[in-house]
Amino acid sequence: MPNFDAIIIGTGQSGPALARRLVAAGFKVAIIERKLFGGTCINTGCTPTKTLIASAYAAHVARRAADYGQGAKGCRCGCVPQWR
Repeated sequence: MPNFDAIIIGTGQSGPALARRLVAAGFKVAIIERKLFGGTCINTGCTPTKTLIASAYAAHVARRAADYGQGAKGCRCGCVPQWR
């Protein structure tokens, strides 16, 4: 069984940065991640949510272009689900 100087649980915002610093200092490091490297925020939380919100806002603005004197008649955004 291998021996490690440090075991980092989770690869959220600080896990990989801490691992790099420890390795640079000469430590033998293991990282344990249950699911996706990068943690919840980057994979399913903050970043994807912000992207979806920005896309929905862009579609909303395009659909309302006529209200502002712009010609986006018949604007359809097929990639964004239409929830009612």
